[in-house]
Amino acid sequence: MTERLAGKTALVTGAAQGIGKAIAARLAAAGATAILSDINAAGAKAAAVPIGGHAGTISAGTALA
Repeated sequence: MTERLAGKTALVTGAAQGIGKAIAARLAAAGATAILSDINAAGAKAAAVPIGGHAGTISAGTALA
């Protein structure tokens, strides 16, 4: 893939599995830094491992007001 997204950052929610995980991988392959977020924090961290240096994770929690 090209580096057409180099210097960009993408926040991907629902990234622990399925479409979110695939989107994060594609964005990183295109040069973006993918920030993976999911209510399943361990799953998001595991999904970031194969992406490598182009990925990071943030915790996604739920809150009721």
